Amino acid sequence: MFPLNFPPDFLWGTATSAYQVEGGIQNDWSEAGIDAGQACNHVQRYAEDIEQAAALGTNAFRLSLEWAKLEPEPGVWDSAAEAHYHEVFNQLEASGLTPMVTLFHFTLPLWLARRGGWLNPEILPAFERFAGRIATCFGKYVKYWVSVNEPVVYAFKSYEEGSWPPFQTERRKALQVFLHLLQGHVLAVKQIRRQSPTAQIGIAKNLTLLEPYRPWHPADQAQSRFQNKIFNQAFIEALITGVLKLWVPGAGKISLQLPPSDRGWLDFLGINYYTRFKVNAQGAHLLSPQAVLSDLGWEIYPEGLLKMLRLADQWSGHLPLYITENGLADASDLQRGPFLLAHLRVLSQALAEGLPIKGYFHWSLLDNFEWADGFEPRFGLLNAERQWRPSARLYQGLIQAARQQR
Repeated sequence: MFPLNFPPDFLWGTATSAYQVEGGIQNDWSEAGIDAGQACNHVQRYAEDIEQAAALGTNAFRLSLEWAKLEPEPGVWDSAAEAHYHEVFNQLEASGLTPMVTLFHFTLPLWLARRGGWLNPEILPAFERFAGRIATCFGKYVKYWVSVNEPVVYAFKSYEEGSWPPFQTERRKALQVFLHLLQGHVLAVKQIRRQSPTAQIGIAKNLTLLEPYRPWHPADQAQSRFQNKIFNQAFIEALITGVLKLWVPGAGKISLQLPPSDRGWLDFLGINYYTRFKVNAQGAHLLSPQAVLSDLGWEIYPEGLLKMLRLADQWSGHLPLYITENGLADASDLQRGPFLLAHLRVLSQALAEGLPIKGYFHWSLLDNFEWADGFEPRFGLLNAERQWRPSARLYQGLIQAARQQR
C-alpha cells in the first residue's frame, strides 16, 4: 500500500459550479428545459456550505461565477449578483479556503445563447469583457482562475452529440466551438493578467483514458490514438505550442495560430479525471468485461489517473497540475471511500515520481444537479440535506493523515 505523502502547501478542496448548486438561474439550460430549479439552494446556504467544506479539513474551494446572473443583458451588470459573490468570497476568506474560480462552466446568458453562443465569433469580445469585469471585481480575492471547464466535452456534447444545449449534431460546428474556446481562453488570460499580474490561470481539462479495445488490433490502436489526440491532447498542446493542426474525418483540416506570449497561455493545467473507456475500430466507447462501475455506468479505474497524469505532464511541458475534479456517482456511498483512497494513493505515487501535482478537488461537496442526468446521480460527500456521508469522514481523515505524514 502506497503511503499518502503530500507537500505542506498542497491544496485540498471540493468543487462546485454555480448552475449545479445555486438555484434560481435563468440561462440557456433552463430555457432548453434542463432546469436546475432551486438546485441545492446554495445561493441562500453558501455560508453553511463553506463552513462544511472547511470542517472537512480542506483549504481550497472550487466554484464558478454565473455569467447569466452577473450580466443578464448585454452590457448590463447586476450589482446584486456582484454583491452576493463578494459575500461568498468574504466567507471563503473567513473560513480559510483558497478559491479557484471558473469563468465558463457550460452555461450562457440567454442573450448570448440566442445569438449562437460559442459557435458565433461575436462571443469572443463578450467573453473578453466578462473576464475583464470579473477580474476587476474579484481579482483581489482570487489567485487561481479557470477560464473554461472541460472545453472539449462541452464542444462535442453540445454540437456533435447533441445531448446538451443547443443540441446540435454537426462535427464541423463542434470543432468551430473548439477553436472559439481556445481563443476565448487566450482573451480571458490577457484580461486577468492585466488586472492581476500574479494570478495563475489555467483550464479544467477532462482527461479520459482511451485505450484500444483489442490492444493487438491495428484498427483499434489507430482509433484510440485519434480519439486521444482530439479529446485529450490537442487543446492542451495548442495552448502550449500556440499552434493547432488537425485533420478530422467529416470536418477536414482544422488549424489555428494563437498569438505569442512570453509567459505562455497556461500557468497550470487542471485535470478532471473520472474513468476510462476501451475504443474499438468504429470509435465506440466500450467497457472492460471486468469493469467495476459507478451508478452512471462509468468504470472505476484509479490506475488510469496515473497514466493520464504522466501524459499531461508531457503535453503541458511540466506545468503545475491540479486535479480539478475527481469523483463518482454513488448513492449507497459504498464505493466512494475506496475510490477516494485509491485515487489519493495514485496521486501520492505520482508525486513520488516527481510529477508537479499541486492540489486535489473532489467532485463534489454536495449532491447537485448533474446536467442532462438531473438530480439522480449522487456525487456529494454531503447529501442535499447537508448530512455527511461516511466518505466525507474518510476524506477528512485522509487529509489529516496526509498532513501528519510531513
